[in-house]
Amino acid sequence: MGEVIIFSNLPIYTLGLVAVFCFLWGSFVFYKKALEAHLEGSTILDMVVLSAFWAIILGRISFVLTNITIFFGHWTRAFLLINFPGVERWGVLLGLFLGIFLIVKKKKGKYLDHLDLAVLGYLSGVSFFWIGINFINFYWQNLVLAIFNLLMFIVFWKAERTYRLISWYRGTKSFAKSGFVTGFGIMTTAMSFLIEKILYRNMSIWSLVWSLGLLVAGLVLVYIRSGRLLADDIKALKIWNKNPKK
Repeated sequence: MGEVIIFSNLPIYTLGLVAVFCFLWGSFVFYKKALEAHLEGSTILDMVVLSAFWAIILGRISFVLTNITIFFGHWTRAFLLINFPGVERWGVLLGLFLGIFLIVKKKKGKYLDHLDLAVLGYLSGVSFFWIGINFINFYWQNLVLAIFNLLMFIVFWKAERTYRLISWYRGTKSFAKSGFVTGFGIMTTAMSFLIEKILYRNMSIWSLVWSLGLLVAGLVLVYIRSGRLLADDIKALKIWNKNPKK
């Protein structure tokens, strides 16, 4: 939960402060990339604000549902953020995606074009989150997760500018579609979650299934958005099997 700072008789949890800072940093990264993509500043800010709203709402609802024994029969506790603090990560992530989706739908834009940029902001925020919580309680596992996410952020920051030139992704198309960063971002999130569970030795069947499911989902998204044709890849695979290297 983190330490508590008393400010004007209002307790502020340090973990919450870290989360807010990381969201602001991730929003700045998203804002910068979105401006480079020639999006309107007002549209970007709308996405940030609406994503924050839905992240809090869905994150809180998810937290209540995953801790039902605390809130069942005492539903008013869900609104007592000071006495019963907490949000759930997957609800927060879903809220971030939903906020962007609603603005893009309103503007009639392309969702994955925007989501590629938002994933960069998300990965940068997650990196600093793992670094930040080490100032509350230091664990080497958090440092490993911070380094992993930071490295992935750097890789995708560079890839976002060049992935459309990758021949295997472009395939038979004359231009590459967006979705590359989003797909690999989903896979990175799954791997980070899996590494976290392994490092802290609290792996469960649900955690394993969820991680593998996200890995597959990210891989499928990258393949669907690529210019590759399944029929051609199957044909190439059959030819390779008929003519194995000696």
